[in-house]
Amino acid sequence: MDNEETLNRNSLLNGDIHALAASRPGVIQLMPDDERERMAAELIANAPSATEFWVFAYGSLIWNPAIEFEAKCRCTIQGYHRSFCFWTMFGRGSEEQPGLMMGLEPGGACDGIAYRIGADALATEVDILLRREMLSYVYKPTWIKAQCSDNPNNIIDVLTFVVDEQHDRFCGDMDEQTLIQTIAIAEGPIGRNCDYLYQLVNHLNELGFEDLTMTELEKKVRHRQSQIKNELRS
Repeated sequence: MDNEETLNRNSLLNGDIHALAASRPGVIQLMPDDERERMAAELIANAPSATEFWVFAYGSLIWNPAIEFEAKCRCTIQGYHRSFCFWTMFGRGSEEQPGLMMGLEPGGACDGIAYRIGADALATEVDILLRREMLSYVYKPTWIKAQCSDNPNNIIDVLTFVVDEQHDRFCGDMDEQTLIQTIAIAEGPIGRNCDYLYQLVNHLNELGFEDLTMTELEKKVRHRQSQIKNELRS
């Protein structure tokens, strides 16, 4: 989810996003508040560094972090790549026409942004982060090493969110035609599925990163949307 008008710091804190998901009973299994609070406390307590807490952004966190941070850097992680790999039925899709959202899958590498959360703000900001990323159980919070782009000798530990391949909404083995068609037409209360992809490619380009897979996917989705418009006219 990444529509700044809908998904923002206030909507996460006041429960609007949770209420949006809860309004579609049976669509997703929501994480209870007490479980999320325990997870946040454990992540803070078990962080690799006692002085620096970094969060890695590879999708909408890049342009809409919603958390407050005291520093950021462009960086790269190894061993994972970004992918539209799980179904969404209430964010950028619906039960009638599910959309696809992004996670990290094993293999390859991934460029993104690392945000450093201040020590005094950890409890609040990690809570907000988990309200967003761990609304359900589709991700696994994971610590990984990241190499800062502007200083390759600077290796930091970052918290990121890897897709759970055992989750019932995981669909990482989807064929390309279904992937393109889904992103081209799906839409939900947060917005159009395609706009997530378009914003991602745009912001990666602005950051000086090149993700050929996403760039090619954008071209194919735009082409499919053009085909659909022509089909409707005929």
